Amino acid sequence: MLMHAVIAVLFSAHAAGLATGVKVGEIAPDSAFIWVRATASAERNTTGLHIAGQPAKPLDAGVRIEDLEGACPGAPGSVRVRYGTDQGLTSCETTEWIEVGAQTDYTHVFHLEGLTSATKYFYSAEVKGKDDAPQSLLGQFATAPTPDTHAPATFTVVTGMFYGHLDSPEGFHSYEAMRRLAPDFHVLTGDTVYYDNDAPVANSIDVARYHWHRMYSLPRLVQFHLAVPAYWEKDDHDTYHNDCWPGMVREKMGSFTFDQGKAVFLEQAPMGAGTSRSVRWGKDLEVWLVEGRDFRSPNDAPDGPAKSIWGDNQKRWLKESLLASNATWKVLVSPTPLVGPDRGNKADNHANATFAHEGSEMRKWFAENLGDRFFVICGDRHWQYYSIDPETRLREFSCGPASDEHAGGSPGEDPAYHQFHRVKGGFLSVSVLPKDEQSNLRFRFHDVHGGVVYEKAFAQ
Repeated sequence: MLMHAVIAVLFSAHAAGLATGVKVGEIAPDSAFIWVRATASAERNTTGLHIAGQPAKPLDAGVRIEDLEGACPGAPGSVRVRYGTDQGLTSCETTEWIEVGAQTDYTHVFHLEGLTSATKYFYSAEVKGKDDAPQSLLGQFATAPTPDTHAPATFTVVTGMFYGHLDSPEGFHSYEAMRRLAPDFHVLTGDTVYYDNDAPVANSIDVARYHWHRMYSLPRLVQFHLAVPAYWEKDDHDTYHNDCWPGMVREKMGSFTFDQGKAVFLEQAPMGAGTSRSVRWGKDLEVWLVEGRDFRSPNDAPDGPAKSIWGDNQKRWLKESLLASNATWKVLVSPTPLVGPDRGNKADNHANATFAHEGSEMRKWFAENLGDRFFVICGDRHWQYYSIDPETRLREFSCGPASDEHAGGSPGEDPAYHQFHRVKGGFLSVSVLPKDEQSNLRFRFHDVHGGVVYEKAFAQ
């Protein structure tokens, strides 16, 4: 609790040059990534022109990005990280100063290696201009336990962070509720920003970056990410355009391209080059994160064995790594649904008729090979649900959107599938609760203020 109190105090007066906060990601037993960005000001632009929500239009001629509410222009400078197990950092490791510039949006990701497993680390992310003294933000994270260790764990999952549907000027209520829960890590399933239908339309790489800046400079999000490490997935809206696939071109997106969207995601999230990976958290839990945009066939291609969302190589990796894992509980976090049910007019996920072949293939494979200790969590849908596929008995939990205002669109409760169905915002928490040589897995749906609205537990 002490570190959370320190973070809160720091937030009363932001350090100069770190307006977009710090992000820690890809936690492993011996490593972590820390993302730092140098900004021209200590604070986001809180008095600029507010443009958000729908209808989503490009910026009017003559309107500069730096004059928008939430803008955080970058600045040339140098960044470094000091880190260690002593909260005061009196004895710590220190990275080299790294110069940052416009080509990388003034960002740098530090890869910390040689860490000790299951250990709390404290860090100071620092930035300095050419002639300035360093300014800093303090944060913390804990490394993962090793795969031979029984350890409790809790993680949270969220989707649908539509800026035009914020429920507080400080940031989403959900993020304050999740921070109070103090999870070990957080998973974002995608749609973290909305390039195409949350104004202004990202018709250039600079406007796309602005979407990230205004989201991650919100005080509640900065606070949260100083205290909780995370793993990012991307979906359509934070890649390029609704229901997008490689090579898609939409006139409204101007000079901004699908490939640029892929690059901006890797630039703005603390991670390596691969977006398909798994997270091992002790003996009892492994979480798989998949890439749902980079390898997919066009949505409008004829369905059949050759049509895929995940691509052959990723499916091969997914199957092989799932079979090789000895984790007690296996959880797949997919940006889009596998079970649903979804609306009949949708056409870009495994619960839709347009990808029926691969959807059926993967549901059957999961059921036949992984038994009753495998679960799916999905994002994308703007309602919370717990569904069981009537044919394969595959279980899926949809975390729901970050705010109530962004909820909607459900085809309605279907008794053949739904064990729980709620058209509201919030988040999902998942907890592993080991006891001696036994282990329980608990899923909890929360409302935007953290209240538990449904829970389901499974015993080993």
